[in-house]
Amino acid sequence: NNLTQFSMRSNIGYLADTWLTSAYYNAVFSEQDDVEPTQRKEGGLGFQYFLPADWFAIVSYNFLQNDEQKLKLRSIALLGGGNYIVRNNFMYFSAAAGAAWNSENYTDPTISDRSSTEGFASLELNMFNMGDLSMITSLYVFPSLTESGRIRSDFKFDLKYDLPLDIYFGVGYTFNYDNRPVEGASETDYPVRNLCF
Repeated sequence: NNLTQFSMRSNIGYLADTWLTSAYYNAVFSEQDDVEPTQRKEGGLGFQYFLPADWFAIVSYNFLQNDEQKLKLRSIALLGGGNYIVRNNFMYFSAAAGAAWNSENYTDPTISDRSSTEGFASLELNMFNMGDLSMITSLYVFPSLTESGRIRSDFKFDLKYDLPLDIYFGVGYTFNYDNRPVEGASETDYPVRNLCF
């Protein structure tokens, strides 16, 4: 069916004594015979401030453009706090919770834009010093506070294995779920999967 696809996953971060900042950008563009071209782009900026006893405050902004879910732009601003359940020289495992503001614009002009206040809860595991292997995975759940019964979730998984000569093998996967998408849009979306060298 002459499928052509381009994908990229990127992230950058900086760790200081009392704070951490990070940014990411992922994209997928695909086209094939007899099907409309599709694209999916997401990115975000995050900031953490470390508090005593492995607690932290978190502020972040994320966006998503997704043809599968008819999203021209979803913007999410988060504010919350969390705790590092495990944090050492090999990995960290954290849990966080807080509030989020979600604003959505759609590709279909007949669909009204919507916005909502949401809660969020998250888990993140980052294993970064295990020889040649590193892995990061996260799960965010967003129950709406202003749209009764609506719940969304975002899951991400990235695995990297270092090979000789500064070559590496990587796999990335993302899964989005919305139990109340707009009419004609899919509840689930999981297109971002790639192999890197």
